[in-house]
Amino acid sequence: MPPMLRRSALVASALLIACGPSRPRPIAPLPAAMLEPWTTQPGDQIRISVWREPELSGEVFVQNDGTAIIPALGRMKVAGLTGDSLNSLLVAMYRTRIVGTPVDARLIRPLPIFGSVRSPGVYPVDPTSTTIQLIARAGGTVGAEGVPRVKLLRYDGTEVELTVEQSLGALNIRSGDAIFVQDQSWWIRNQRQVTTVAAVSTIIASVVSIVFLIGQQ
Repeated sequence: MPPMLRRSALVASALLIACGPSRPRPIAPLPAAMLEPWTTQPGDQIRISVWREPELSGEVFVQNDGTAIIPALGRMKVAGLTGDSLNSLLVAMYRTRIVGTPVDARLIRPLPIFGSVRSPGVYPVDPTSTTIQLIARAGGTVGAEGVPRVKLLRYDGTEVELTVEQSLGALNIRSGDAIFVQDQSWWIRNQRQVTTVAAVSTIIASVVSIVFLIGQQ
């Protein structure tokens, strides 16, 4: 191979490597302070299910003073309790009134979701919810063909990047937090690189052709 052609081939390879698609940026581990179970706070809902007792079942709100009016039990202080502690407390309280009746209590928390979703808004979530379930509840992403980029915007102005499989119950989500979804479709992430590679490839092909023709003379 003529030296000029060899140099052109090396330049072509270097340019193609430089313009190739970048690897996905790894998501940093979540701060330890966020990996805490939910505790009941003002603005939450408590979904109570008492077997065969519809008048005792339903949703109650946690007031600003941290109390909630529980059917047949009256006003109770519930702020600061984890879901398990709250469930155990209500089971014990109802046991004094109803013998052998299963009781289930679950925390429900309103969480805004916005960005590249079809139906942005405030959606009720519980500790079993994941970010991808919340995105699906908001109608899915707009025009996305790949995995969306998800951020938790904290009440204090900080931002934390999440995976789509992230369990919301493992995060210390508080009132004022929100989920932001950014479209990360393949075309949006790579259109600039694809355009650059196509242009560079055309130029390289032309240069190689010219050098080849010169070498044949």
